[in-house]
Amino acid sequence: MNERHQQDLTLLLQRSVAGDMDARERLWNQLHDQLRSLARSRLARERIKPCQATELVHEAYIKLDALQITPRDRGHFLGLAARAMRQVLVDQARLRQRDKRGRGQSPVTLLTQDLADRAPSVLDVLDLEQALRELETLDTRKAKAVELSYFGGLTDAEVAEALEVSTATIKRDLRTARAWLTSALE
Repeated sequence: MNERHQQDLTLLLQRSVAGDMDARERLWNQLHDQLRSLARSRLARERIKPCQATELVHEAYIKLDALQITPRDRGHFLGLAARAMRQVLVDQARLRQRDKRGRGQSPVTLLTQDLADRAPSVLDVLDLEQALRELETLDTRKAKAVELSYFGGLTDAEVAEALEVSTATIKRDLRTARAWLTSALE
């Protein structure tokens, strides 16, 4: 995405936060397709589909709206969206587990190749959530980097921008976090 487009999105974010409903509508239209693409990417890895990409985006957007946080820029907004999508998937996994407990139903899982360089494996969303929470207590930035990369689909450069560190630092953080998560999930 070019710098001019990012500046336009940042301006729309600022105007939207200030109450400009036209800016909010234009912002939503511009980011909706990008968020749906991220959601489709996350849901494609799931063995059991808890929802459609559009539903995940809308649920995440409702969570974002309820938070009433002022996003600084596109990267910050996508970071918030990644967190909201993570929460929606975890909430749905918990609901499914609660509703199906004892009935032999499978938990909501993700098919992932992102956390390790091995062949794709099935990963329980709730196990990943617990491991990410543990990682947050040890290193908040590494946990946030994983969230932005894995749930938000941001590139290393976008994650670095959102967390205000260098791309090299993010690459190291993600490598370390993935190794830690792989160990924690085994």
